[in-house]
Amino acid sequence: MHKVREPQYFDRFRCIGAECEDTCCAGWGVLVDEETYERYQNPLLRVADKPLSSLIEINPARSGAGDYAKIRMDEQATCPALHQGLCSIQQTFTELYIPDLCSTYPRVLTMTGGALEKSLHLSCPEAARLVLNDPDAMIFHERMEEASPRRPRSVAVIAGEPDDSLYAVRTLFAEVIRERSIPLWQRIVSIGFAMDQLAGVGTARAVPVLEDHLRHLRQGSFRELFASQRSDPAFQLETVLDLVVARIGSDYTGPRFLQCYSDFMRGLAWTADSSMEELAARCSLASRSYFQPFVRAHQHLLENYLVSYIFRTVFPYRRKLPDQKFAMDSGEESLRNAFFLLAVHYSIVRTLLTGMAALHQGLNAEQVVQLVQSYSKAFLHSTAFETAAIEYLGNNLKEPASGIAALVMD
Repeated sequence: MHKVREPQYFDRFRCIGAECEDTCCAGWGVLVDEETYERYQNPLLRVADKPLSSLIEINPARSGAGDYAKIRMDEQATCPALHQGLCSIQQTFTELYIPDLCSTYPRVLTMTGGALEKSLHLSCPEAARLVLNDPDAMIFHERMEEASPRRPRSVAVIAGEPDDSLYAVRTLFAEVIRERSIPLWQRIVSIGFAMDQLAGVGTARAVPVLEDHLRHLRQGSFRELFASQRSDPAFQLETVLDLVVARIGSDYTGPRFLQCYSDFMRGLAWTADSSMEELAARCSLASRSYFQPFVRAHQHLLENYLVSYIFRTVFPYRRKLPDQKFAMDSGEESLRNAFFLLAVHYSIVRTLLTGMAALHQGLNAEQVVQLVQSYSKAFLHSTAFETAAIEYLGNNLKEPASGIAALVMD
């Protein structure tokens, strides 16, 4: 028996197969575990008159059995086994013959403190709809369960966490994100204040630190600090554009995200002659006119996005090790980088939605889902982007606290 912890939306997820508007079989690399690789070496196993062994190759960057090989994607970055929106390998040979990654996605399974935590990647359109549209989606439930995961290799193991303190830490961060007595950008900035106190502190000792932080936040103790922050729309827009353009230029980016990015540019009336100050002024006007009113009326959308990110990534502690294992890292630099990434992901989503709102003279939940899902697929699964974003902020923020405030401020 072990404890299972999952958000309310998890059991409602069902893959919609060929009806999916952004298939997970295209747009990124597909890793293959060693057991599946060996199974594909049987010359009698064929799909579309091709041996399965011809569809895969050894992964030169492998770190263990979980990423031993990879699918040879075609020129459109699509899995060669995809046929009419469905996996021909699964249809022909059953689910037992698809890689661990394909069998599990978009589910995220993490073992920590003796509990199996379940969540979903928002890079899946159906998962994004479930998480973002339901105000109660991020309510967590616990139960005891006997069954083990069908694919044990797909479970990420957090080493060195014998109790529930890591879950308590993330629950407190989620409470900060949901503290609606202050604007969302202030809640995010306040997390940066808390990080300064968590460096070198284990999760058990972090719980009372965060409880105290949340109490001060609700009492208005940070009001003067927030008031001292200054907006810098040009810096905000330039940072977002630099990071987005760098990501688009470095790797394949799906058409669904590119459509959102095009809508953003059209919404700001972007031309070759536009100055950054002019674009920033249009973005600020669109934020006041369209984005902020929409978010005030639908606060759960971006709150759920951030809370989902916090739980799914084991924010702010997780550091990857080989073979689906992770270590806890409470070092000052690691915590700072985790906070930088949280702020960057929010800032890019917020800024692009603002431009999209300008184009459509308003927003709806469907547009938010499209942007969050396509952004997650292009950016949140990219370790190269994480590294580039951290380096960019390290080089361009003269003072991290005020810089992050300027990046996320409405």
